[in-house]
Amino acid sequence: MSLLAGLRERRHLGEVVVERDDARERVAILEEVTEAMLGCVRALVLDLDEIGAADVRAGLAETVDRLRGHVDPARLAEQATRCQHDTLTFAERERDYLGRRDDELRRIISVLTDGLGAVAASSASYHQRLLAKGSRLEAASRLDDLVKVRAAIATEVQALRADVAERQVEERRASAALRTEVETLRASVAQARTEARTDPLTGAANRAAFDDELARRCQLATAGGDGFALIMVDVDHFKRVNDEHGHAVGDRVLTGLVAFLRPRVRRDDLIARWGGEEFAVVLPGASTRVALKKARAVLRELAGTDWTIDGGRTIRFTVSAGVTAWKAGEDPEAITARADRALYKAKHAGRNRAERG
Repeated sequence: MSLLAGLRERRHLGEVVVERDDARERVAILEEVTEAMLGCVRALVLDLDEIGAADVRAGLAETVDRLRGHVDPARLAEQATRCQHDTLTFAERERDYLGRRDDELRRIISVLTDGLGAVAASSASYHQRLLAKGSRLEAASRLDDLVKVRAAIATEVQALRADVAERQVEERRASAALRTEVETLRASVAQARTEARTDPLTGAANRAAFDDELARRCQLATAGGDGFALIMVDVDHFKRVNDEHGHAVGDRVLTGLVAFLRPRVRRDDLIARWGGEEFAVVLPGASTRVALKKARAVLRELAGTDWTIDGGRTIRFTVSAGVTAWKAGEDPEAITARADRALYKAKHAGRNRAERG
């Protein structure tokens, strides 16, 4: 071989070595670029296990491992092709999934936004806060980044919960105040109703309450219920009491009579002031005989009772009574008239006595 040919061959071999080194360097760079790109693709795979994200990430990791391990080029090419297909397929599923979820989120936001406008609120400031939440949710629904949409919704939901909790506290306070007011009004109404049916001096039922009860008892008895007895009571010589001791003592006599009668009749018996110094007692279920016996016992006990008045002085007073019981078909006027006639009979017979009517 001539010198010139040898030089040419050496130069050619040098060029081949340089080209080989360059090729190796390019291969190394391409491997690094490929690995970096695979890492980027893996990072872009969202955490959506319901559409197979875990499998795609595992495939990308396997491709990187094989690239680093310098496996057979044919097997590496096969792995790369399969990884490319799986990644593109996942990307399509991911795009469709995110699109559908984004649409659903927009619908949810729309429902929430519309619902905020329908929330009734007595407080103008609370209502204004709700409208502000709605405006921010509308703005969030126009964001392109789904993660930002989710974060915006979470932020607004937390703020809305705080507003709702605050409103619930306000409503509980308002409800408590309203309940107190209602109970006060109910008590006032009950008191007014009681006062409207009570004699203010003696505390006995008034004439209106007596008329209502007597009519009710007549209706019940006519319908087949229990009958009842009626006692009409009048204080004897009441004018003399007022003339000798004054009207204040006369009032105390009337009050004392009602207080004396209460523990001596049943809970269901009604004591009513008929008018002036005259009283009526309705005894449900009692007969004339039972009522007459009760009246005479009360009159005897009352006649022996001393009543203390001013200055330590005491007085005694008596009453007369007319006793009767309901008869079939009788109305309130009829039974009252019969009891009243019996009362006047007792008066004319000498007072401090009970007569049957």
